[in-house]
Amino acid sequence: MSGLRRRSASRLTIRSFEPARPWFPPGRPALVEVEIEADRAALVAARLELLDLDRVVGSVSRRLRLRAGRTRRVLRITLPPLARHGYGLRLTLERAGAAPTSGTCAVEALAGWWESPRHAVLTDFGAPERMAATVRRLAPWHVTVVQFYDWMYRHYRYAPPRDRTFRDVLGRRVSPAAVREGVQACHRTGIAALAYGSVYGAEREYVDAHPAERVFDEAGTPLSLGDTFFLTDLRPGSPWRRRLLREYAGACRDFGFDGIHMDTYGEPHQGVAADGTPFRFEDLYPGLIEEAAGRLGSGAGRRVLFNCVAGYPLDAVAPSPAAALYLELWPPAVRYRDVVAWIDHARRVGGARAIVVAAYVSALRDTVAVPERRAQAEEAVVLLSSVIMAAGGYHQILAGGDRALVEGYYPAAARLSRHAARELQAAWRFGARYLHLVSAPSLVPAPPDGVELTDSDGRAIPASSWPEAGHVWLRVARAPTGLRVVNLVDLRNQLDDRWDAPRQRPVPVSGWRLRLAGSPSVLVAMSPWTASGEPVRLDGEQGTSPGATWTLPRFRRWLLAVERSS
Repeated sequence: MSGLRRRSASRLTIRSFEPARPWFPPGRPALVEVEIEADRAALVAARLELLDLDRVVGSVSRRLRLRAGRTRRVLRITLPPLARHGYGLRLTLERAGAAPTSGTCAVEALAGWWESPRHAVLTDFGAPERMAATVRRLAPWHVTVVQFYDWMYRHYRYAPPRDRTFRDVLGRRVSPAAVREGVQACHRTGIAALAYGSVYGAEREYVDAHPAERVFDEAGTPLSLGDTFFLTDLRPGSPWRRRLLREYAGACRDFGFDGIHMDTYGEPHQGVAADGTPFRFEDLYPGLIEEAAGRLGSGAGRRVLFNCVAGYPLDAVAPSPAAALYLELWPPAVRYRDVVAWIDHARRVGGARAIVVAAYVSALRDTVAVPERRAQAEEAVVLLSSVIMAAGGYHQILAGGDRALVEGYYPAAARLSRHAARELQAAWRFGARYLHLVSAPSLVPAPPDGVELTDSDGRAIPASSWPEAGHVWLRVARAPTGLRVVNLVDLRNQLDDRWDAPRQRPVPVSGWRLRLAGSPSVLVAMSPWTASGEPVRLDGEQGTSPGATWTLPRFRRWLLAVERSS
């Protein structure tokens, strides 16, 4: 459920308050679903407001006739025509003799999911009746796109014989009916469904039957992933490439997928074909992406993502027509600054596309039996998502609405505690509401010149332009208008800056003061975990030099401060 602010005097309770789908086109009506619990039947005045930062940019009022118990209603409000923009929604209920009750949530105005690829995965396709509930759990996270991981019969044949339930090569039970129900549930919820599609190769039985399609190292040894999946010849016109593209098209046609998540394998980066021809995979991937996108047809709304494992080969594939840039990070990129450096590089080469970062917290897998260590591992998940979002990216970490990915084999995800899920969900909702302030391609990272951070006693707080242990990370970006967006991510109590290691719990801070040099302006500040992410307009203090100083609201982990002209 969204962040709600309830008053105990009221007998009206907002049980749920969410947009009917995570995004709507700019300038079009947005549908908002609300469930209200009342102690008795009553006529209630409802006001739904649309907020751009702290400004009300739209409002509708209705009288709702409620019965005793729970009542569901759908409200409608029109979004402004601004492209790729996030908004807050605020619902206020008033009834004679009761205190007002209010709740908040968020909605995005997008041309398509690829403008804000808030990514999750589904991994359990054993029972059709569970799929709708699983997809519904993604709604409060504002997920816009889901990857159906290992849904296929085999990597060389996606649909099973006779369309029946089967065991995949790793022993998982998969029902094609459950896959179809999951896709349909995504469509009903407004979430794009992408089929996992291997690029790298096929099972042993396939390459044994097609030896001319194998790929070898320079010593003549067949290349494989653990002797389970064998690398295959991807050169233009090769039988494997033609087969792969047929399977991609068939998945969209027969199962209703909205596109393909094209997965690769990382190293090695080169191979030798069965005919003795050496090649580099980075020379083959761009054309393959283009062929796949063309085969699926963007006119039908279908798109592809391509996994750059360990960032390889980002520069080569960046010009290709992938819907967004997708990076799966592995050692040696183990520090927060490595994550930020990859996001910054992707922004430079990405042509204004969004950036998804798959980064898994292995500490969560290793600390299940120790409560304190588990809490620290869950903190690592929330902190990593905060760093990725503050850098302008989207974190690929969520599985099925309540689990976090701990390794590259997604069924191994670990269930999050209720507390950790609420903390992470608040950050993701925050990212949706302030989409245009955290991940807009038009935001240009800038050095934190003229930015000063002090505590309530005037002492300088250790800060860095990179996310480093023992410091506050100052991430400054400039909008095309010249106004600044300042992110503060608190890493002062962390002992190191490895993103997959257990983290110390956040320490709330208050009384911090932020000074910005230059022409004085209005400052608005907010944090995912303060007042449900609601913005606070701050009054600045003038100094002897140009600029102003503001006392920041109490926050923990991450605070976003935005300059504006008035």
